[in-house]
Amino acid sequence: MEFVFQISAYNDPVLDAEAVELLQQRLEARSREVMPGMWKVTDRLNAYTAKGPGREKRRRRYRLYGGFLIALGVFALVPGLMEPRVPSLIAAGGFAGVMGIWCLCLRERKPLAPPAACKREAAELLRVRRETDWEALRAEVRFDGDGWSVKTAEGGSQTTYDKLRSVFETKRLWLLIDETDMALLLQKKDLIAGTAEEFLPYLQARIVK
Repeated sequence: MEFVFQISAYNDPVLDAEAVELLQQRLEARSREVMPGMWKVTDRLNAYTAKGPGREKRRRRYRLYGGFLIALGVFALVPGLMEPRVPSLIAAGGFAGVMGIWCLCLRERKPLAPPAACKREAAELLRVRRETDWEALRAEVRFDGDGWSVKTAEGGSQTTYDKLRSVFETKRLWLLIDETDMALLLQKKDLIAGTAEEFLPYLQARIVK
């Protein structure tokens, strides 16, 4: 089996967001390697939160809890702030109010924004590629039974699959990382031999575990 990419310009604006997504995937993969126990708990919580049948009940419950805690916080803060002030009531009221707001936000939780580090790395990753004249360079990347090779008008190189450590995918891109943390960013539209559906499984079967 063989896959061939004829590299073209990375000038599509939608690649900015997808490059950030790729680096987020890479960051999560590293985090899972370092802290598997934490991610096991996180995955269980996410799976519980995503369950359809009880989701609406949880939303109503969070709304009820949030309203109750905010009311309790106000009830404690008002006498606590009156003279003579009672620090314990102020602290209890403030805590209850914060927890109430947290419950209300929890039921409508939104996805977290991408880390700033991922945005910076993605911008640099694309900047280097966008400054390259790919038409003049005539770059071709080929994957076959021996590994992958990069050929350009200036020369070429060959890498074996035992150097490959991870591969990540978005709608339009693949990101390959080798043992030295070098990144190979490939656009799906540049694939001229082989199919996109077969490419990722082909690489994943050859990644050193």
